[in-house]
Amino acid sequence: MNTKHNYKGGLFNYIVLKEEKEVIFYLHNPYPDCLNIPDIMKQRFPNDYKSIVVNSLDDFKKYGAKV
Repeated sequence: MNTKHNYKGGLFNYIVLKEEKEVIFYLHNPYPDCLNIPDIMKQRFPNDYKSIVVNSLDDFKKYGAKV
């Protein structure tokens, strides 16, 4: 499984699961930052990728452990 990690925070804090075609965003307080995710997905990822938002750092790190 290919993943990309970025634990800094904000909308740049995401993990890309290439095989699953998923982008996992960590947003401690999702609103209103989550409103920018559709634009980010269009700019940075192919159309068949889907986004998932988690607000728990532990859950976010679990996705990163799938490597």
